[in-house]
Amino acid sequence: MNVKDIKQKNFPVHSIEDWEEAVKQSLKGRGISTKDTYENIALKPLYTVEDIDQTKIEQIPGTGLHTRGFDELGRKQFGWKIAQQIKKSSWEDLYPMLQNFMQRGQETIVFDVDQVEDFDQINFLDLKGIEFRKVPLFLPTKNHFKGLLEKLLRHPEKETINGFVGTDIISRKIAKGDIVNLDDRELNEWIIQIKRADNEFPKLKTILIDTAPYHNAGANAIQEIAIALAESIFYIESLKDEQWEPARIAEKLVFHFSIGANFFMEIAKLRAFRRLWSTVANAYQLPKEYQHVTTSAETSSLTKSILDPYVNLLRAGNEAFAAVIGGVDFLHVAAFDEAYTESNEFSARIARNIQWILREEAHLSKVIDPAGGSYYIESLTNEIAGKAWEQFQLIDAKGGIIDVLKSDWIQNEINQVLEKRQNAIATGKQSLIGTNVYVNLAEPITFPAEFHKHNANTSVNRLSEPFERLRKKSYQLEQMGVPPQAGIICLGPLKDHKARADFATGFLASGGIKATWSKECMNIDDMQTFMRETNYPYYCVCGNDDVYQLFLGKYETWFSKNNRKPIIDIVGNITIEVFSQLKNKGISGSINKNQNRIEKLTTLLSLWEVE
Repeated sequence: MNVKDIKQKNFPVHSIEDWEEAVKQSLKGRGISTKDTYENIALKPLYTVEDIDQTKIEQIPGTGLHTRGFDELGRKQFGWKIAQQIKKSSWEDLYPMLQNFMQRGQETIVFDVDQVEDFDQINFLDLKGIEFRKVPLFLPTKNHFKGLLEKLLRHPEKETINGFVGTDIISRKIAKGDIVNLDDRELNEWIIQIKRADNEFPKLKTILIDTAPYHNAGANAIQEIAIALAESIFYIESLKDEQWEPARIAEKLVFHFSIGANFFMEIAKLRAFRRLWSTVANAYQLPKEYQHVTTSAETSSLTKSILDPYVNLLRAGNEAFAAVIGGVDFLHVAAFDEAYTESNEFSARIARNIQWILREEAHLSKVIDPAGGSYYIESLTNEIAGKAWEQFQLIDAKGGIIDVLKSDWIQNEINQVLEKRQNAIATGKQSLIGTNVYVNLAEPITFPAEFHKHNANTSVNRLSEPFERLRKKSYQLEQMGVPPQAGIICLGPLKDHKARADFATGFLASGGIKATWSKECMNIDDMQTFMRETNYPYYCVCGNDDVYQLFLGKYETWFSKNNRKPIIDIVGNITIEVFSQLKNKGISGSINKNQNRIEKLTTLLSLWEVE
């Protein structure tokens, strides 16, 4: 077929019903279904033009409510600033690393201010060769806002300093389990420093709205946006009381988000935020040129794990990709080992290069809103925006962000989402590769000296922590000479037991328990021989439903006469009636895909602790 024929070729038009029928045939009659998210949004397997409200689709970036971005075509060089936050406890170690990174692709002066233990030693004059008028600062801090401003005052070109330095006193305090008091001296001090910075550093943004603590406590995308808007109202109204115009306040705003694992949801979150912020800006009658606020993002710490840490590269890459497509101005990509150690040159370089790959190889800096027009993302953006606006209005009706925090209402709402996330991880409904599925027990683990202790209402760092604790316990048992090892009793030929034996092996591995398979047990003698040779405290029986009754009926007699009685579980979703029969024959319990793995594995590890 030549090119002319191809151009004239007409492809048949198929309906949604045709597609659904094809799916049913492919899935052997199972049909298709929706998937619910933590935002209570039902995701469909296919989206078409019928799923979007055409009246809400903005065709041109920089227009309307800025869903597609704040910048008009041709107004700005597309792209974002690479803002890899360096984490070091010593300024002496930090500043040469920062200078080195600036020569290797870092585009902002950024480091974790609060992690520098010798804060008094920070001296921006040590940063030789860095022109502050060309390189923006990006220095969020929880504890040193005033101190940073004082240090920057010593810089000979302080008038040219640009970028961002600031703190979010609301999210900072809530991360510590505290609430801002409207009459608090701390709030008054914050306002004093905002005014001071405006006089001394006219190009510097200083008002941070940091939703990362809420995200890391488990909040969903709708809650993050609603809280961000509610905080912005609080800060605008607080500074209006100081005779500042809303436009002047908006110029100083920086919104900061964490980007989670749901790729399309995170893209839509950033797009929906811009739409709703523009709605707020219009309510304050901000001129168009003042509606553009800076947005920054970091990859989520909630999704990372110290188990099989190189998988964190994939997680961070996915999250960074979503942030860039969503349209952020500054981006920090967490190093794969950030959960358990300080930055080092290798892990920091890999994290930084993720952004360079997205820019130089994926060419994402050359397109405004590459997700625009996608039926799925446009529909998701509309749905998130609608739900987030409702939540924002509810917060406002309850008295605003401070009042809902004081009442614990928003914390309770976030905790409900967190519990769903934790349950999904514990039961395997949500996968954490290398943590609760596809575990590599040969991968060395670096355990932090002490796992973080969190306030139950505000701060959870990683969903993987319960599994990390199990793996640490199994590691300690191995160091004491009692390595957790279990036997997999494989009943019948390979085809009859492999699927369940694979599942049981992965299930046990997520708790650090190594499984040894028996040979094909074709009779009760094979089963007994394997158990005598291995002499483990725990075994799993794997086979099909028919063979279970056949083998375990004979096993009952042997078990009743044997002095040593190991714990034996059966693998699979067995009915209550069948399980009650098996339990009378010496079966202790079961392993199945609907279980809470953390609870089950905690119980199992106690077998080796007793030994």
